Amino acid sequence: MYQCTCRYKTYFLAFVFTYKGLLLLFGIFLAWETRNVAIPALNDSKYIGMSVYNVFVLSIIGASVSLAFQGSVHYEAPYAILSICLIMSTSVTLLLVFVPKVRILNVPN
Repeated sequence: MYQCTCRYKTYFLAFVFTYKGLLLLFGIFLAWETRNVAIPALNDSKYIGMSVYNVFVLSIIGASVSLAFQGSVHYEAPYAILSICLIMSTSVTLLLVFVPKVRILNVPN
């Protein structure tokens, strides 16, 4: 098995994790600022907060598993766990954001 690596991998990963963490904090800030919107179709702050939490938890799980199995003979396990975390994160986020909108549109007046 061949693996591409470099001398500055730790710095690169620290930069990417910091950048993504700041984006998640900005998402939480925007959700907090828009929590009192009067229009029900636009009031997504609760669902966005749950989505950010979901992404944060699954990212921590995926990153820790990936770093723990680095250089191991079980090289399939991190790919499987990372794939599951990625699919769950995106699917749950899309469901949390869009299912309530569809429910609001389908409610008869």
